[in-house]
Amino acid sequence: MNHKIDFQNNLNNDALLGAFNYLASLPGKDVRTQLIDAFNFWFKVDSEKLDIIKDVIRMLHTSSLLVDDVEDDSNLRRGYPVAHKIYGIPATINTANYVYFLALKKELIQLHQGQGMELYWRDNLICPSEEEYLIMVSKKTGGLFRLAIRMIIACSSVKL
Repeated sequence: MNHKIDFQNNLNNDALLGAFNYLASLPGKDVRTQLIDAFNFWFKVDSEKLDIIKDVIRMLHTSSLLVDDVEDDSNLRRGYPVAHKIYGIPATINTANYVYFLALKKELIQLHQGQGMELYWRDNLICPSEEEYLIMVSKKTGGLFRLAIRMIIACSSVKL
């Protein structure tokens, strides 16, 4: 499965994301995606949101592996040369940090989409449908709530 990030802009994506895309292209077990699917048996998250969750987790995990390999001075990852031996330590660390921010950006974009929808309706005197309103609230208010809950769960001593 290819999880290469490809952003359409004027930047040289290989210079910014080469180490990430290299590691993401290597075969792996993809255990996290399987676990998310397993948990979703009970949580019933809709497929669009679930795909975003999987993508964000994949991005964060791959980035953490880039940093881990540098910290451990590893030579191989999944039987292949580690990214920092190919791209260099500074570029690999920068790429990992960049992708961390891109993953968080996905959540922050939803917050601004929700706020933008509300402002548009207000300023144009538009009454949204109930479905549109619920989507807006989920994006606007739900984003920070989801992030807060994730942080609480991550720091909790209670085993869920």
